[in-house]
Amino acid sequence: MNVHGCCACQNICPKNAISMVLESDGFKYPHINKEKCINCGLCRKVCPVLNPKKEEECLPDTYACMNKNEKIRMESSSGGVFSLAAENIIDKKGIVFGAAFNQNLEVQHIKVDNKDDLKYLRGSKYIQSDILYTFKEAKQLLENGKIVFFTGTPCQIEGLISFLGKSYDNLYTR
Repeated sequence: MNVHGCCACQNICPKNAISMVLESDGFKYPHINKEKCINCGLCRKVCPVLNPKKEEECLPDTYACMNKNEKIRMESSSGGVFSLAAENIIDKKGIVFGAAFNQNLEVQHIKVDNKDDLKYLRGSKYIQSDILYTFKEAKQLLENGKIVFFTGTPCQIEGLISFLGKSYDNLYTR
């Protein structure tokens, strides 16, 4: 089966039967604990690989811009645009999710609710981040009316959108 490490299946599993395991190719893939699995099929339903979107559903709007703050630009990738968007979300009392290094220099997704902590999310990490259960956290925040800015790789964003199962006017992705 062709799978990728977006973690949508791990987040949707009601029995926590799916874990992401590092394989010899250096990427994490879902592994199902057969003893915990109840064969509900939610993992198959949420999988963007098993349920690809039509091409016309995937055409994004495209913009170009650059952060005027040179210090932020030098700490960032993509011209520091992430910081501009993230600061705007935080100004509106929203939450930002993105990839950060933990104390063991592993890359995992975290949530940030203040501008000072955005420094942990700046810059590309060039490695697959561990989503953990941030899809569940984001969904709860969205359901409570919070603005959420979720950043990640294209497959992670596709996994999040598939996991959510519906669109939210208060969700922004990159």
